[in-house]
Amino acid sequence: MIKRILCLALAVICIAGTAVIGVSAADADKIYFEVPDTWNNYSKVYCYIWNLDGSGPLVSWKSKKGACEQVEDRLYSYDTTKAGGLQAGVNYGLIFVVDIDLQTYDALLTTDCLGDTLYSDGTIYENPADSSKTALAAFWKNQDRSQYGPIMQVTSIGNLIGTCMPAGTTAESMFSKFLSDNLTSAQTYSGKNDQQIIDDILAALGLSQETGEKLIKESGAEVKWEKAQSVAPTVDKPVTPQNSGAVSSGQETTIVFAAMAMMLCAAAAVLVLRKKKVH
Repeated sequence: MIKRILCLALAVICIAGTAVIGVSAADADKIYFEVPDTWNNYSKVYCYIWNLDGSGPLVSWKSKKGACEQVEDRLYSYDTTKAGGLQAGVNYGLIFVVDIDLQTYDALLTTDCLGDTLYSDGTIYENPADSSKTALAAFWKNQDRSQYGPIMQVTSIGNLIGTCMPAGTTAESMFSKFLSDNLTSAQTYSGKNDQQIIDDILAALGLSQETGEKLIKESGAEVKWEKAQSVAPTVDKPVTPQNSGAVSSGQETTIVFAAMAMMLCAAAAVLVLRKKKVH
């Protein structure tokens, strides 16, 4: 009788282990979004994903391909296989948007974020392309926000926002990009003169006056800024990319433990059968 009970218990454990693996595999390509309590009167949630290397979007803005599925009240999921799947080692941008045009701020997405959930803590950022608009910051529940989360970038009027930088991005490259893409906008709309614009950005990025002067010359930008009048740092202490190492969402760990449980079940079952033969 005891052996029968033991065999039954082992069978139950093995089935449960298989179920865990099945659930983990089903969720392996999904990402989740908790719609903020401040967003109301929406009916649809969409996912927008693009490749940060500039090769274009995987999912177009508010497209049928990007439609999310409701899991429970205010919780939605998106299966990235609908977008062709994410590639390991590739950096993606991610925005969730509802049909009434409320959206999250750009978040960094890689395969390390699969199975995780984006949520808002109420942080609001200036829209990086249009300073008259705002976007709600979104953070991963199981990731370090200095590694994965709101993408760090200089806005159209020269403000530094975000918490993390994609691998391959540096403080220097962000400053150079601002000079080429948004300097004119900042000169027009920031309410600052060129000296203030450049000094503020250098200070935010931790770049020195000397580095700033070098990058301005390399860019060919026409800026009324003088190193001799600068109040920017005199020594480089740049903000640096924080996501160079992989951060696990815990999903892989669940699968490994489930597999180990099955192996133990099998070993225990063999041991019981051997004892039975001996008797």
